[in-house]
Amino acid sequence: MQRVLVAGATGYLGRFVVYEFNRRGHWVRALARNPNKLEETGPFLEPAVIDQVNEVFTGQVTRPETLQGLCDDVDIVFSSIGITRQKDKLTYREVDYQGNKNILNIALAGPVKKFIYVSVFNAHMFEHLEVVCQGS
Repeated sequence: MQRVLVAGATGYLGRFVVYEFNRRGHWVRALARNPNKLEETGPFLEPAVIDQVNEVFTGQVTRPETLQGLCDDVDIVFSSIGITRQKDKLTYREVDYQGNKNILNIALAGPVKKFIYVSVFNAHMFEHLEVVCQGS
């Protein structure tokens, strides 16, 4: 059994990833800024996943000091962290780039064997959007 961290577990894709890792018998840690969202159905009727996680880690990817121990005893990190709607005055660069980099830095310092990052499906079709071209 592998131990998996799902960053973005309260988002659309993250909820389905949590469910699938659990279904396949993996131990799942969910990173959530607001853990209560794991208990609720998502805005597009995606399932609540609190019963699919073994451990909830509360932290904010834009604040690395809240992520200490995030990857302890984790084999795989799956991240779908990213802004879908700008709020909290955070930028795409702060969340999509730096937030994921903060997680990656922690993963590289620990026992993590695999880091999976999902950004934008068919990104080449959306290069005109700020969220897609930020890393350029």
